[in-house]
Amino acid sequence: MESSTVNEQFTYITLGLFSFYIIYEGLRGRYRNGRRTSKDWQLFGISLAWLQLVERPMLIVCSYFLYRLLLPQLEGNVGWAQERYLIPLIVVFVLIDELLHGAVHYLAHARRAKNRFLAGVQSWYKGAHRLHHMNGGSDDKGQIGAPHTIVVSWGWPFSLPNYWFGTFCLYLGLWEVWLWGTSMKSLWGIHNHANLTYDMKLLKHRNRWIAKTMYALCHVFVFPNQHHHHHSRSNNSGKNLQNFIALYDWLLWKKLVISTERPAVYGWRKTESEENSALYRFFHRPFMDGWTLSGADR
Repeated sequence: MESSTVNEQFTYITLGLFSFYIIYEGLRGRYRNGRRTSKDWQLFGISLAWLQLVERPMLIVCSYFLYRLLLPQLEGNVGWAQERYLIPLIVVFVLIDELLHGAVHYLAHARRAKNRFLAGVQSWYKGAHRLHHMNGGSDDKGQIGAPHTIVVSWGWPFSLPNYWFGTFCLYLGLWEVWLWGTSMKSLWGIHNHANLTYDMKLLKHRNRWIAKTMYALCHVFVFPNQHHHHHSRSNNSGKNLQNFIALYDWLLWKKLVISTERPAVYGWRKTESEENSALYRFFHRPFMDGWTLSGADR
């Protein structure tokens, strides 16, 4: 299977689910009354176009030539393994991908590192990630929805180590592993940003075994309300760092939060009038602004 075909399949799957959730949330009135502003839609369009037309192609090209330069003997030479061990390899792929993503996400929300080099790397990720926590207007009525999944500043996707891990798997010939693993993570991430409430209802179910089962599942997988609290204007915005596997939040990062209520206020405060511009929000980098992203600083 050629890379272009795999990329097209992945694009169709994600765009199809985006369209479904946007229609669903629109019909449910989830974009009304200030929950989603024109700037939010503009940033969704800018982020989607930039990802599809600039960063993803650039990532594929740059990573391929780097791997070809450093490891020419490995190109396509591991593809045979997915014919025998497809499901175990998908599981391993998801676990590694989630761990790498969670580590960078943890760094982006942590207090400034003492090591000078690490602090510089951290500053990049903080600036690139900040836009993902900005939504709505000054009335604090804004909420996240499925379109917000890909709203990030330029450079965030290109510099994520789990994305480079994915392209390395493609280089090795693990096309099906990458397609299934990345699609699962992406579809689950879109579902976590969507305005779905089934997890809260199950957590509050009058049948205690159903409620306890859901509570246990929240320690294994990330569900919508867990991720919505990550987008809250509270200390919980430094919690629930994973997109898919909550086990890392629970056992590794010690950042798991399970709630039966939606956050009171979403998004971080906007500190400058220029942030009313969607282009400013997307392209600006506060390298020297001293912004910090830990829960205590909002």
